[in-house]
Formats: sequence, C-alpha cells, structure tokens
Amino acid sequence: MADATVETAAPSPPGAHRVRRVFTALLVIVACVLAPLSVLALWAKTTVLDTSNYVSTVAPLANNSDIQEAAATRITQRIMSEKDVVSQLEDKIPPRIAKRLPNLNDAAEAFVYQAALKFVSSPKFETLWEQANRRVQPQVVAALTGSSDGKVQLAKDGTVTLDLSGVAKEVRAVSLDRVPAGSIDTTIELFKWPWLGTVQDIVDLLQELAWFLPFLTLLCFAGAIALSTNRRRTVLRSGLGLAAGMLVILIALAVGRGPYLDLFATAPGRQAGGAAYDQLLHGLRLQVRGVFALGVIIGVGAWLTGRSPATTATTKAIRIGVIAVGFLALAALDELTALAVLVVAGVVAVALVLVEVIARRQDRPVDGGPSDDAGPDQLSPERPAGVGGPPA
Repeated sequence: MADATVETAAPSPPGAHRVRRVFTALLVIVACVLAPLSVLALWAKTTVLDTSNYVSTVAPLANNSDIQEAAATRITQRIMSEKDVVSQLEDKIPPRIAKRLPNLNDAAEAFVYQAALKFVSSPKFETLWEQANRRVQPQVVAALTGSSDGKVQLAKDGTVTLDLSGVAKEVRAVSLDRVPAGSIDTTIELFKWPWLGTVQDIVDLLQELAWFLPFLTLLCFAGAIALSTNRRRTVLRSGLGLAAGMLVILIALAVGRGPYLDLFATAPGRQAGGAAYDQLLHGLRLQVRGVFALGVIIGVGAWLTGRSPATTATTKAIRIGVIAVGFLALAALDELTALAVLVVAGVVAVALVLVEVIARRQDRPVDGGPSDDAGPDQLSPERPAGVGGPPA
C-alpha cells in the first residue's frame, strides 16, 4: 500500500519575514518623526501665517497686565526723553503725586506713566491693539520669510519691534492736553530671534509642506500596519511613538521658555515676552496635548486588545471608553463649533475602526508568515511523520 502524501502550505521564507519587519519598523519611525513636524506645520500655517487666526490669538494680550505695563513703561520713557516735557507737565501734576514725589522729574514721570497705563487699560486700547495686529500681521509674516518692510522692523540681531508711535501720541495728547506736532518714534519688542535666518528657512519649508506632511504621516502609519505581520504590536508601537513625539514638543516648549526670556534685557521686557510666548503657543500646546492623548489611547487600546479570553469584553469596554473620551473632549472645548464636532467625531470613528480591526484579527492567524511573537523554533513548520524522514 502506497504511502499517503501529506501536503503542507509553504511558509514564508525567514528572510522575507525579516524584510517585512525591517520595513515596518522604518515606516513607524518615519511616521513618528513626521508627526511632530506635521503638527508644527499646521499650527504655523493656520495660526502664525493666517491673519484672522493670528489676530484672534494675540487679541487677549491687550488685557494682559504684563503687556500693558511694558507698553506703558516704554511710552513713558519715550515721552520723558523729549525736551522741556518736565516744565510743560509742572502745572498738570496732581497734588497727590507731587506730595508723594517731591522731585519734579520723578513726579512728572509718574504722572505720564499713570496716564499711559490708564490708556492701555482702556477698551480703546483693545480696539487699537486688534486693529494694529491686523495691519501688522502681514509684516510679521514678511519678517519670518525674510522681509522687513513696514511697521515691523527687523534688526541685525533678529529683534522684531512693533511701532507704537500712534499710541504714544495719544498718551502725550492726554497728558499734555494737546496733540504733538510730529510723530513720536516709540517701539516695543515683539520677539527676539537671534536664529532668525534659520527660522525663516524652517517657516518657508513648513509653509510649503503644511498640508502634505500630515497626509504622508498617515500614509506611513497605514503602510506600517498593512505590512506588519503583527498588526496589534505595530499599532501599539505607533501609538506610543506618536505620543513620544508630542511629548518632545511639550518638553521643548517648556525648556525653551527660560532661555528665550533671558534674551530680554529688562524685567518688563521679560514679563511681556513671557506673556506673548505663552499666548502665541497656547493653541499649539492644546493641539499637541490632543495628539498626545490620541497616541496614548491608541497604544493602550492596542495593548488591551491582546489575545486573552476576555478580548470581547475588553473590546466593548474600549469602545465605550473611546466614545466617552469623545464626549469629554467636546465638553472641554471653550468654543463648540461645527468644525470641532467634525474633528472629534472623525477621531472617534478612526479609533473605533482601529479597535474593531485589531479585535477581529485576534481570532485568526496572520497570513504570509509567522507573527512577531514567534520564536526561533516556530519559523519552520513541523515535518509530518513519514514524509522525508528516515524509515520507521
């Protein structure tokens, strides 16, 4: 009786399996590097380089006490530097200031400072601040891209200053009860960028790639998951890598704040610079924290959906958790807009699809080769008895 021939499926060669693992790892690494660049590019494109968004971002600075004090101090210094201003103010100084400061120069300076501080604390200054920033924003963009025309002046050391001559003229008119004949050259430092040449190159690059980088990042993540022989592990690593990239940005923003403020020579300048730094980067921090939370959720979700008897129950719990996080995200928004609802709904939908795909794959073997969890003894299938072996 002829021996029966046992047919077995040919496994993937170990070399092909290693190649897939290498390319999967490379795609994950590239995606995790591109993810922070994508967030930075979108933030720069939609906030710094967009007039309406830029104005709405810096508008609250008009009510910031540090900004108001810095502007009032600079305006006071400029007005007090004029010739004969003390003698012109002698009859206008209130008795309470003259009594507290017998020195005429000190009393005149205090009077001008109070007038300046009162003006920059008024609703009129809020309106002027918003209008000025709307006019200046294109010039800020020009400075970032290499031009220094208009109201924003670019010094050789990379200091960007804003012309406050109009505000100083208003304060002088209030304190002296008359409008000065000429303009009052008064500026305040907006930013200090000793590395402005490098910043200009980076801004140009991010501006060009703002919409392409996110697409390329998602494509790399998708390619890594599709190529992987253990998709759950790849999703886990992708989520943790995404969170790590966002953490790098948050750490850089926190660590870089101190050295940046050290570039300002005066205490009011440092306070104003800190307020502007925090306000301008507030939206970026929120975006980075959101992507960081998404990466953690994806990583934890992939870890929880590992092979276990409780996979079904765990998947249901994760679905409920993802939906709950979506509702919490909507509740945490300061302003609930249609775009925000669509974005949160899209993120929740993608997360649910990922959970479903990962959960479905736990009940069937991966085609095309052993999983990443396979040991060395599992790379070659067992040889059936009586086939190709020594005779019994």
